Amino acid sequence: MNELTVFSTDVIPVYTTSTGEKVVVGRELHEKLKIGSKYADWFKNMCAYGFSENEDYEAISKNLENGGRRIDHILKLDMAKHIAMIQRTPEGRAIRQKLIELDDDISSLSPQLRELIHIETEQKRQAKAIDDVNHRVDSIGEVIALSPNSWRKDACILIHKVAQKLGGNEYIRDVSAEVYKLVDERAGVSLSTRLTNKRRRMADEGVCKSKRDKLNKLDVIADDKKLIEIYVAVVKEMCIKNGVSLPEQMTA
Repeated sequence: MNELTVFSTDVIPVYTTSTGEKVVVGRELHEKLKIGSKYADWFKNMCAYGFSENEDYEAISKNLENGGRRIDHILKLDMAKHIAMIQRTPEGRAIRQKLIELDDDISSLSPQLRELIHIETEQKRQAKAIDDVNHRVDSIGEVIALSPNSWRKDACILIHKVAQKLGGNEYIRDVSAEVYKLVDERAGVSLSTRLTNKRRRMADEGVCKSKRDKLNKLDVIADDKKLIEIYVAVVKEMCIKNGVSLPEQMTA
């Protein structure tokens, strides 16, 4: 795989190997994604997503002018696309889209045709993801019927799993915020306003401030069965979108 020929330099350099496979150089991907951490640390973290040497990438050693050696990696396009996606940055999205186009051999087509092909490909991918995940996700609504408290625990587990897929616990807040935003839109409500009103009612009833301050949007959702159903549906869709399935204990 070490004999590389430049295939494209638009957005990110892409090469072809002696066997005709399209690949990306790890350090160049690291640079184009504008990653702040050191390449070696970043690449190690990326491999934690399940990529394997000699299957998804090949390690190569380069001689430096000062006499030292530097490790680099030749990445298959599937690995490069996944890495670009999980960065959740404009650079990552642009690189992933370009790699998708090159992988599908549609880069020579008109922008309009490329967009149509991309939309169709994405729809097929989403349909397959739904088919693959739906039988494991089943209906969390059934769990709600069994236990009035289970939906909160189950949703919390899934949100944490989605955050891990995106890069770690630091994404939990972002995932939760996105879920609440979608609940607001679909239910035509403002969870923030309802939370404020709920705290005011409790204050009027003489409930202490420390207890009122502990309230959150989940407590508001818990007051309305319809909101529970919408919230659960949104969390379920987030799982499908990010390829997260229910833990085994939730599918038994």
